Amino acid sequence: MNEDYLQYVWRGQRLPHGALKCTSGRELSVLFQGHWNRHSGPDFLEARLRIDRELWVGSVEIHVKASDWRKHRHAGDPAYNNVVLHVVYDDDEPLVNDAGQEVPTLVLKGLLDRQHWESYCRFIEAPQHVACASGLPEVSEAARAIWIQRMGIERLDERTVYVEQLLNRYKGDWNAVWWHMLCRGFGFGLNRLAYEQLATGLPWQSVAKIADRPFRLEALLALHSGWFGLDARLRSHTGLEDEYRHLCALLQLQAAHPAVWHRGRMKPQNHPRVRLGQLAALIYRGTFCWSSLANVNTLDELRALFDARMPTEALNLAAGQGQSERIGQQSIDNLIANAALPMLFYRARHFGSPERTETVLSWYEELPSENNKFTRMWESIGWKSESLLDSQGQLHLFNHYCSRKKCLSCSIGVTLLNHV
Repeated sequence: MNEDYLQYVWRGQRLPHGALKCTSGRELSVLFQGHWNRHSGPDFLEARLRIDRELWVGSVEIHVKASDWRKHRHAGDPAYNNVVLHVVYDDDEPLVNDAGQEVPTLVLKGLLDRQHWESYCRFIEAPQHVACASGLPEVSEAARAIWIQRMGIERLDERTVYVEQLLNRYKGDWNAVWWHMLCRGFGFGLNRLAYEQLATGLPWQSVAKIADRPFRLEALLALHSGWFGLDARLRSHTGLEDEYRHLCALLQLQAAHPAVWHRGRMKPQNHPRVRLGQLAALIYRGTFCWSSLANVNTLDELRALFDARMPTEALNLAAGQGQSERIGQQSIDNLIANAALPMLFYRARHFGSPERTETVLSWYEELPSENNKFTRMWESIGWKSESLLDSQGQLHLFNHYCSRKKCLSCSIGVTLLNHV
């Protein structure tokens, strides 16, 4: 038995009503099971119960064993003072609240539909990565669309929590947060740690002082990122080290430790030397400044922010002087999805702008779906994503629900299990 299933039973009231009794022998009627709480605190809030002839209003907490209350350290937590019913599978010890009163307890052992429980066990123990893969066609496209949109917004909310954490770290400096998010996005997953190290070790104010000097930008990014020591072609370039030492003295910087770079097989356009050159071009263009992002009004304007090139001597594909490589459209959309939109979404909510919030969400729906192992996996079982919001939602759904077997917290899983 697990707590997820017990919460599902209580949420859907799959119980033999008319035969419910507390451990004290008093009759129990459920007038309203409560609002399911997916955050900290009791599992269900504002429940309405009738115990014998008394009306009880408060929270409901659910555990596999009654002793889990003590093990989970709910005693003494004021959030649980309003619990009026303890629902358990196994009543291995009585529950007494902080006031010394015994809390009414409902034991579910013997009340559950054994056949349904066994069907649920077979469902979540399916060998596929997605337990509902075989039953997915039974769920309507409309129901899937509603759920995947919710998943996309949940993922966006998760990203905005990270933005808020950065704002606290950088003491409300939006420029510093955008510089951090931009660098983090440039890792494109594989080298995210290396770029985050660059962002934390190189203040945006220092970057701003030399933003109009291409060679200085090249020297600063190549050496401060730690990539210089790993790239034989850069090490042969005369002048980069001297320029960097001069910048360290001028900007009062301390040389960074070598970053944790991944150097496995990669396409030429993903080479760190090329990506650093592209980041330098965005600095040269001014894209690294928060005001440039905050003032965009259309998706076309947002995409244009990342269409930048600059003169370069070292951070390019071909040796010698030339131009930095232009960022591909798919990479631009990736940066927009992972760096720009979470910041714009957080800002819209932070300043209470529902119109701006809707605009950002509309951009999520206008941008094309990502093409990665997750979208290909979903497509292989019959669910193709049509937009960025879809593909972000599918990623969130797999990482937070499917891979954790949280089928009973998923609208699709519940729909299929309700038909069992």
